[in-house]
Amino acid sequence: MARQPDRADIVSGVIVGLTTMAGLTVWSHLPAEVAIHFSASGTPDTYVSKPVGVALMPALMLATLLVLKGAFRFDPPDVPQVAATITVATMAFMSAVHGLVLAWNLGYPVSFDLVLVGSFAWAVLIVGYAVREEYVRR
Repeated sequence: MARQPDRADIVSGVIVGLTTMAGLTVWSHLPAEVAIHFSASGTPDTYVSKPVGVALMPALMLATLLVLKGAFRFDPPDVPQVAATITVATMAFMSAVHGLVLAWNLGYPVSFDLVLVGSFAWAVLIVGYAVREEYVRR
């Protein structure tokens, strides 16, 4: 019998779907070659074709979702909500990164200093949350 999707699965699926729709929505405004990776100074250093640039992150999100689901099934946290929170937060983070990449390719200014600070803050918050829930609240 197949397992029913839980709320985190549904929310994660919606985030992946919205991320995919965002790329498709701006498709006609994107350049033929899309920058997908940037140096520390904010200079693009990797370009791919538009179809790859639009589809790559949603595909990576699905792969990440499957890896997380497998990892949490193999080694579940003591507090089940931790797995759900980490999964949804990771999908939201990846979606935000894709949104910033799309914005840059559409010509909007993207502050890579703020992206770096935001990424670091996300990592500290999500790790801090998991540690607090798993070890402090036991």
